[in-house]
Amino acid sequence: MSSLKIEDFYDLRFIANLNIANGRTFFEIYRPVEKSNKYESEIFELKGAKTVKFTRGNEDRDAVIDLTGFRMAYLTRVEKKTSVFIKNIETGEERRLWETELTVKKMMWDRLSKGLYIIAQDKPKDDDFRILEKYPMYFNGEGFFPTINYQFLHLRLNGKVQKILELDGEMSDFAVNPSRQEVAIVERPDNWDVYDSRIRIIDPLSKESNYIPGVRGGVSSPVYDGDGNLYFLFSKQERSIFESPKLFRYKNRKIENLLEEYDISPENSVNSDSRMGITKRMIPRGGYIYFIATVEGRAGIYRVGENKRMEGVVKGDFSVDSFDFDGDRIYYVAQFSNVPQEIYQFNGQSRRITIINSRLERRTLRSAKNFRMKASDGKEIEGWFLGGQKRGTILEIHGGPRTSYGEAFTFEFHLINSLGFNVLYSNPRGSDSYGDDFALEIKEHYGERDYQDILEIIDYASSRLGVKKEKIGIIGGSYGGFMVNWMVGHTDQFKAAVADRSISDQISFYFSSDIGPRFNSDQMGGNPYDNLEHFWGKSPLKYIKNVKTPLLIVHSDEDYRCPIWQAYEMFTQLKRQGSVVRMISFKGENHDLSRGGKPKNRVKRLEEITKWFESKMS
Repeated sequence: MSSLKIEDFYDLRFIANLNIANGRTFFEIYRPVEKSNKYESEIFELKGAKTVKFTRGNEDRDAVIDLTGFRMAYLTRVEKKTSVFIKNIETGEERRLWETELTVKKMMWDRLSKGLYIIAQDKPKDDDFRILEKYPMYFNGEGFFPTINYQFLHLRLNGKVQKILELDGEMSDFAVNPSRQEVAIVERPDNWDVYDSRIRIIDPLSKESNYIPGVRGGVSSPVYDGDGNLYFLFSKQERSIFESPKLFRYKNRKIENLLEEYDISPENSVNSDSRMGITKRMIPRGGYIYFIATVEGRAGIYRVGENKRMEGVVKGDFSVDSFDFDGDRIYYVAQFSNVPQEIYQFNGQSRRITIINSRLERRTLRSAKNFRMKASDGKEIEGWFLGGQKRGTILEIHGGPRTSYGEAFTFEFHLINSLGFNVLYSNPRGSDSYGDDFALEIKEHYGERDYQDILEIIDYASSRLGVKKEKIGIIGGSYGGFMVNWMVGHTDQFKAAVADRSISDQISFYFSSDIGPRFNSDQMGGNPYDNLEHFWGKSPLKYIKNVKTPLLIVHSDEDYRCPIWQAYEMFTQLKRQGSVVRMISFKGENHDLSRGGKPKNRVKRLEEITKWFESKMS
């Protein structure tokens, strides 16, 4: 076995959209391609342990299978157009049903398999000017909003399209009722806050609609069972926008919380730079609703039934990204800390089925050592440690803040580790998967208990894991980038630092981020007009004259979550005061560069980060 190299990124395969129909298992593989600098996507079928290509193209994706299990619809992108293809699963016959310049966000078969419902988005016009009339004026990964944002369409099998609904706002998801003519659409009108959505129940024939009463907040993942009951995730956001959602059921015009007694996160919040594409989050089956939930840095499959008792079905030291049923057997896509995504089968016991990422597994990929430590206030903090070859230690800080590190594969960690560095990562206060109190403890107190937890993790690693405190570097992205900027302004502990897609100025962030006013009013408290001193006090820029740590700033020029002037402000002052600083800006990339940017830019980002640590940590 040999060490992992940067170019091995092109051997990484992302597995998504697992679907089982009539005993046949289908899934999609995304792969980064160096020559074209894009991700090719192909639809495969699992035959035994072999993976066989099922469709012909290399830009096929987002497959959906009708209720009969005999027809598949999928999307293909060619240049600037998207096509919908229909394929007979039994005979292999296929045809192009529709071609459009609209952006297709999601599609599902109607309940009678006579056509497809589609959420489509208008593309912004490429003019030399831009008229702004909305707020937010842009959204990360979406760009500037056009006049009419979203349409809900019905595409018949004869190719005719009917517009059912047009919304000057956003439609983020929908579900089709299999028992009657009804669709549930998650929508956000354009005059609503970016964190608020509702559920519209619409009859596609009459176009009559109503809303589920009392549902306004964080809404996602709707799905119907065979009896026409609707399940969805919903956060009332009574304590914070980062309050964990609960699993609700809408039955007989009443909603009920099925997880009222459980303080868990019914989603996969474990960070990874090695996943892409559609994931299936919830499946109703046999009187239960099965769902993915994250518990202490591990994403597993759980279920809850009429008794409202949650049970773990498939769980362990790994993270599940997608799943489906074949009779009583569960097929699922999962990743371990040292094994990228593969397909597994659970039938009382789990066994691995595929070797799709076997090329990477031929490299030296160490297993992370899991540890738990007691913070100075008695709270338990969980972390992981990848042992290296005595070149020093790189401390990673996750974004969010309400996400988590855990039992999942991160290419970046193993690449840094392959250079001889230890890699230390953890879930300090503010992290997800340890309950709402743990996650919300840093609300309005950024840079306090989270900062202290990180310093105490370093102390623990020094005393228990052999880490040398004089040879530690630090890197973080988004909220983690904020923490890097904050920490280098408050301690000289680190030999080198990397701030990725970071925040430096809470005041300008409030006014310019796509989520700024709501996010910062919730996380900082109030607004800069009424609380200017507090906002400035929570800005790393205030402490920048203390910075002695060499800092690499990584940012994207179309990052509308943490706008690039957050990086410019930091870079300008560090240069003016003579600090050691370097910045790399990626043209045309957004906040998700590290996990979804163009392949060559992702590789370049990793090159800059590893070269920085190698040069500054020696």
